[in-house]
Amino acid sequence: MKRLLAIFVSTLCMLGIQAQNDRQQILKVYNWDEYIGVGVIEKFEKWYKEVTGCTIKVEYETYDYPEEMFARILNGQADFDIFCPPEYLAERMMKHGTLSPIDTSFVEKGIPNWMKHTSPFIDGLLQHIGENQGLSAKDYTVGYLWGTTGVLINKKYVKPEEVYSWSFLFDSKFRNKVIMKDSFSDVYNVFINYAYYADVKSGATNRNLLAEYMTNRNIAIVEDLLSKARPQMKSFGVDEDKHMMVDGSNWLSVTWNGDARWAMDEAGESVDLQYVVPQEGSDCWVDCWVIPTCAKNPKAASYWINFLCRPDIALLCMEETGYSSAIASPEILKAVTDENIKEPIDLSYFFGHDASAVRVDSVMYPKLSTIERCSFLRDSGDRQEVIREIWEKTKNTRIINYWQIAIVGCLLGVLAIAIALLFRRIKIATTKG
Repeated sequence: MKRLLAIFVSTLCMLGIQAQNDRQQILKVYNWDEYIGVGVIEKFEKWYKEVTGCTIKVEYETYDYPEEMFARILNGQADFDIFCPPEYLAERMMKHGTLSPIDTSFVEKGIPNWMKHTSPFIDGLLQHIGENQGLSAKDYTVGYLWGTTGVLINKKYVKPEEVYSWSFLFDSKFRNKVIMKDSFSDVYNVFINYAYYADVKSGATNRNLLAEYMTNRNIAIVEDLLSKARPQMKSFGVDEDKHMMVDGSNWLSVTWNGDARWAMDEAGESVDLQYVVPQEGSDCWVDCWVIPTCAKNPKAASYWINFLCRPDIALLCMEETGYSSAIASPEILKAVTDENIKEPIDLSYFFGHDASAVRVDSVMYPKLSTIERCSFLRDSGDRQEVIREIWEKTKNTRIINYWQIAIVGCLLGVLAIAIALLFRRIKIATTKG
């Protein structure tokens, strides 16, 4: 009996070791949908084999709402090695101690550390999220893609000057015309910047304070503005909005600049689209790579992050998504420079002093004047959950279309008159008979 028990235990141990070894040949990646370059996964698997001598298989899954992934981590239900959250969620993960440091020991094998080429601008944004925890954010996060939130308009229906202010969200002219990005954190920043624009201009407050401190008063202000803007909102989506704008039948969309760029490229000359960041300001966000503490293959995860920072790979991701990479190497600047662009812009804040007057697409790389009127997303814990609940309630609010009611009423009235006339004729015909 003891011998059988020993054999059983030994078998279990061997199976456990085998399973662990098998898991080291798998890298589980969670990322936003439609958010990686064509062929990047296959290129990584080949490169990893070349530099380590080990086989790796990437299991790649996507999501629309990163908060759901974070909830799985806290509940102990997560099984992935690499995650791409927005910066405010990375900050929350730091607060909960659910991030592992990125391992750069691969440099000892002669592998370049491409993570060093991230823009100081991006590094500065991410560093803020680690300060309150006494951590260096760069040890735990690396910027991937970044951008702004603004308005994409179809100039067939909307003039650019009509969206220079977020006040268009309350204009009945745009009733049931505005496609909304389904992102409660971005929506909050849009509305709070609109509400406090006069105070920001006077210096009484600033946009980053408004973004970081979600007071009860500010939440109530945003909730009230959302209720007033709801009649103008046509639909809500994470990826659908860019596809909807391409066909030319929709008026405008509150969206991210990368999705706007993608839609503009897809539409070509058939639809005249333009991206605008209204004067009251918006938000500037960064999605970053992190390794959760639940990761079973942190080594391969670190290699993945480094590989995604390689300039040629970063360019592949930019080309496919429409978003700008966090990498600011000379190769990236050269690739995005287009001498056909008439007006040069100052991108020294991102690429350094050599980029003080470069001909680069200002949708993908916003001017400094645009960046200066944007706030940066921060984690506010439970308060963000309150905002999420308000946003869900807003989306689920049914809007009465009075024009449809009036038309249906008229049709019913005409039908009633027709029936009455028909019965009258029948009655007259019967009387005469």
